[in-house]
Amino acid sequence: MSDWDALNEFLRTDPRDIGCDLALDALHTYSEMAAAGANPEELFPGLAVHLKSCRACSGDHDALVRAIREFGGDERR
Repeated sequence: MSDWDALNEFLRTDPRDIGCDLALDALHTYSEMAAAGANPEELFPGLAVHLKSCRACSGDHDALVRAIREFGGDERR
């Protein structure tokens, strides 16, 4: 990726995007809500925006939802 590509990507960032650090802080709760069929976008709109633009965090979210659905949510094993 060139410097120009990086700059263009940065400039296209939605101002509501909370960024990776904050997204990772709440991703477990967001993913648990999504796995349960709730609408986490209402409670975490900035995180929803972030997941639409960040492939890494979106992949983590998808993996968490799959794991929660497969192995259960808040159960301690």
